[in-house]
Amino acid sequence: MTKHHSNHPNAAIAPTTRRYSQPSRIVHHSSSRNQGDKFIGILSTLIFVLFLCLTIVLHSSLSSSFSFSSDKGGNLDAILRQEVMVEKLGTDVYYNRKRERRNKDRDFYKSLENRRRHRRREDYEKEEKGKEERTRIKTTSTTTTTNTARVKDENYIQSLYDHVHEIRKPKHPVIKDAFQELVYYDVNNCPDHPPTHYPIEWPILDLIDNWNPSNISSSFRPAIYQGICRFDFKTEFHKALNYREAELPFILRDDPQVLEVVKRWNQPGYLSHILGKYVEYRTEYSETNSLMFYREQKNIMRPEGWEPPMSNVKMTYNEWMAKASQSEEDMGPDKPHWYFRVNAKGGTDHFMFQELPFFLPEKNFYIVDPSDTRGINCRFGMMGNTAATHFDGSRNFIMLFGGERRYILSHPKNCESLALYSRKHPSGRHSAVDWSHPDLEQFPEFQNAMGNEVVLQAGDVLYLPTHWFHFIVSLDLNWQCNARSGITDHYEDHILRCRF
Repeated sequence: MTKHHSNHPNAAIAPTTRRYSQPSRIVHHSSSRNQGDKFIGILSTLIFVLFLCLTIVLHSSLSSSFSFSSDKGGNLDAILRQEVMVEKLGTDVYYNRKRERRNKDRDFYKSLENRRRHRRREDYEKEEKGKEERTRIKTTSTTTTTNTARVKDENYIQSLYDHVHEIRKPKHPVIKDAFQELVYYDVNNCPDHPPTHYPIEWPILDLIDNWNPSNISSSFRPAIYQGICRFDFKTEFHKALNYREAELPFILRDDPQVLEVVKRWNQPGYLSHILGKYVEYRTEYSETNSLMFYREQKNIMRPEGWEPPMSNVKMTYNEWMAKASQSEEDMGPDKPHWYFRVNAKGGTDHFMFQELPFFLPEKNFYIVDPSDTRGINCRFGMMGNTAATHFDGSRNFIMLFGGERRYILSHPKNCESLALYSRKHPSGRHSAVDWSHPDLEQFPEFQNAMGNEVVLQAGDVLYLPTHWFHFIVSLDLNWQCNARSGITDHYEDHILRCRF
């Protein structure tokens, strides 16, 4: 080794350089590692601090969120509070409250059911009373039918004539001047067959000017524009047959079967007895004396501005009788009016068929077509009741058993002059004109309408062919029943022109 150093020119230096240079490199690498460890430690500290800050921020954010939800009545907080309440108060208190609420509901529905049961019991008792009365009515009516056989007894028939003549008022005189100029037949002594242009007609405005429908004073009995014939049952029945076959209107008077009903129904208390004290019947009510039929059809909207012209109520015959027995002042045109109805449809078990056996669906003078009957329709009117002008779609026999009714009749050819509501209107086939105060500016065609009139009295039967128009005024307390059977096409062309 000494030799080696001695041969090198820098032998004294080179070994020294090599000896000190190597340790220098070792010191340099150790310093780099220390600096890296310090950097990693600082970075870890920063990450930990950042994580801690994020945790604090998230915690505060969640706390504020739960606080907001609680302030707004959040479901979570409510559920937590409910659970705490249940834990604190105990399940007994919580469920006791639920039980109290359930008991209150049960008590309410039990009370409601008791009221319904009480109402059903009242209805049942009323129905039982009605059944007892109907049974009694049938028994009475059976006796009535038996008595009908007595109409062949001449003495009995004479007693019926005498009775009805006592209760009838004097007939309204017929306007002679008009007949002398226009008519060549006597309405009380008509020819066997209908004369040409029968029945004669006058402008309806003349009829209204002569006797306004709102004037129903019992002391006012003017002459009338009568154009249809009145036949006596005993001596002119054959004439009535001819006019019926010709499908023309007429009046048949003093049929003994009809007079029997007149005599029974005019006995005090008889109608109350057969109709029952507790049985309620459909009754039409109007705030005035005008009663216009209507029927609202499904899937058809009401006309704009239209309101039902009357309403339907339920009342017993005695309740209606109290209304119909008021003074004339209380039954004026602007006072409330009631129109009592008794209908016998859907079979012949109804007591009205026992009372009025001539309306049974069996062929006779009054039931022309037994295969197409509409039952019995009874209308009891109080003074002043008016039924708006209309036509019916089948032939009609109308009987009056007490009181008086004024009928204004119009041939179907006048339909275009009567301002009829359309067939889709709730009051279709009825005239829109107020006959007590006709508005010719709104309905100028009405001044062309023609007609005639008649006053029906107890024992009169009016025949109206299909499609004939009629306007009705109750002149006092009256009882009317009618039956329809069959349809004729004698006047169909006139009605078709009016789109019916």
